[in-house]
Amino acid sequence: MKIFRNNNFWLRHRVTKHIETNHKDLFDPFFKKIKIRVAEYFSDQKNWFSVFLIVVTFFSISSFINLDFLNFLDFDADVAKAIIDQRTTNLAAIISISLVVVGFLITNLALKSQITIQLLFKHSFLYSILYLTFSTISCFIILSNLRNTLDDFVFARAVLAGTYLCILILFLIGKLFRNIIHFTDEKKISSMLQKELLIEAREKIKIGLMNKYSFALYQKIASKNCNEYKLDFSINDFLKNDYSLSKSTRDNEEKSYRKLKDVNLFFLEVFIFFKKINKKNIITFKNLTLNENVNYAEDFLWSGSAENSKFEKWLLRRCLVVGKELDPKKNKDENLFRNEFDQKILQLAEENKYRNLEDPLAAYLELYKLQMINQR
Repeated sequence: MKIFRNNNFWLRHRVTKHIETNHKDLFDPFFKKIKIRVAEYFSDQKNWFSVFLIVVTFFSISSFINLDFLNFLDFDADVAKAIIDQRTTNLAAIISISLVVVGFLITNLALKSQITIQLLFKHSFLYSILYLTFSTISCFIILSNLRNTLDDFVFARAVLAGTYLCILILFLIGKLFRNIIHFTDEKKISSMLQKELLIEAREKIKIGLMNKYSFALYQKIASKNCNEYKLDFSINDFLKNDYSLSKSTRDNEEKSYRKLKDVNLFFLEVFIFFKKINKKNIITFKNLTLNENVNYAEDFLWSGSAENSKFEKWLLRRCLVVGKELDPKKNKDENLFRNEFDQKILQLAEENKYRNLEDPLAAYLELYKLQMINQR
């Protein structure tokens, strides 16, 4: 797990600390970063179960524990049994009307594009509000069927908790309308797109710096006791040896490529230490770079011309944390907002709307400044 790699034994942790120290403008303050991550998590449509689990947990805790902050409103079991069906009907009606209004507002966006609609769902938290509403309705339906089974105290407290969720949903729906209305203003959308462009650029710069510093740091550590491998052979060597590979070998190598996520530097130093016990051993290493594909089946440390033993191969693989092979096609998603701005500038230039180029060019100027500052 990633949490166990937050120490200096790991290459990524060391490089991340170095980037945070020397490129502070690429990172948000701690609490702002937490806020952004939570917002991104709950704006994702795939995380519906987390919202449902929170609602069920809230109903369960408030039903069996007398929470003081829930006692602002209070009613007995008879009132709870009378109003539970009304709460369910009211929520269903509210969300139905809200979806109609949201649909109307979406059809009147100032700038219609796939990126704009993605931004709308992200900033409006539409998915989270829908999941919260449907989860609350589901809990109300279950409670309604159990009204004669549950204890009066438990039932009344559960309905009371649901009532507070209804008030929260009304507040969130009002905020939803407010956020969506912003998307009917072209200037508001342009401002959001500029912010997303800079966020995207910061992430790309951080990846580039991670590649650069991880290569340099690994090379620095490995070169203390090892020699860097360099592919260098003469024509005579080529004539004397057979460098051809069988088809099966090539196929196996192609399947062994993985994306390098992290390197355990402590295990590497242990491996080198035991190899250096015999002073005659000359250890050779191949350079490694995080976030790039590596041949997982190939040794990146070895002694002389001798092949590593099975245990040594196993130990070297335990030093690496790898993921699925990096797909170049997926990298296109990393430039979503940059491509959007490029297309917008070309479109405005073709339509001779040169005055409207001021905002996109201003965003490019900020992007240029960010890149220049972090390339020093």
